[in-house]
Amino acid sequence: MGSNQPTTGRSRRIVVGIDGSPPSKAALRWAVGQAMLTGATVHAVAAWEYPSLYGWYAPMVDDGFEQAARRTLTAEVDEVVGRERPVEVRESVVLGHAAEVLLEAAEDADLLVLGSRGRGTFARTLLGSVSTRCAVHGVCPVVIVRADGTASAPPRPAETSEGAVRTKDWQLSLHVVEDGDTTRVHAVLDADGDVLHSDALARRNPRDTPAAAVGDEFAVGRALVDLGHQLLRAGVHDATGPAEE
Repeated sequence: MGSNQPTTGRSRRIVVGIDGSPPSKAALRWAVGQAMLTGATVHAVAAWEYPSLYGWYAPMVDDGFEQAARRTLTAEVDEVVGRERPVEVRESVVLGHAAEVLLEAAEDADLLVLGSRGRGTFARTLLGSVSTRCAVHGVCPVVIVRADGTASAPPRPAETSEGAVRTKDWQLSLHVVEDGDTTRVHAVLDADGDVLHSDALARRNPRDTPAAAVGDEFAVGRALVDLGHQLLRAGVHDATGPAEE
């Protein structure tokens, strides 16, 4: 088989995010096809994190999350690429948030390929999407592949008459603990370095039928409302300045 490897000193490399989902498999399949055309190496990267409640009350122990991510990665590569791989495929399993892990892995790559998860509008607004973060902060081109195999570039920030819109990346963490009839939530919002905290709870009337999801929704909603009030108070303070003594 002839090689399309470039004659320049640096070899080509395509990073692709892996999570075992149909869009992820489509992204890997697209990346392999692109690598066959360009002579690039495919770097398949799977990110993993501890469940959110480990960051609050419970001790942080390894219950096999890394091993599960590694099995997912190996199984997906074997399924999509096959045992007799037409291109070189590297595999990495890294602890961390998916967007941060992929951005670091793709720092010197030629291309970053991601599967489109199709998250709803509210979730995209609240949590931000991995593809959007990678498109905004990445140093290499990003390609988004849908489950049907079609690919496109992620939307770029719009521009106004005064120049490019400034993009900020706020991180929200919700730690939910269910204890009998009580659901407790600890919310943390990192707003460009300004960290806000909120605690809330919801209790079930002992005479009611258990409905854990409803308890979660009430407790999380109350925590988010409290965070919203904190943000509004901070906004008023910033807009009006400190009150005179």
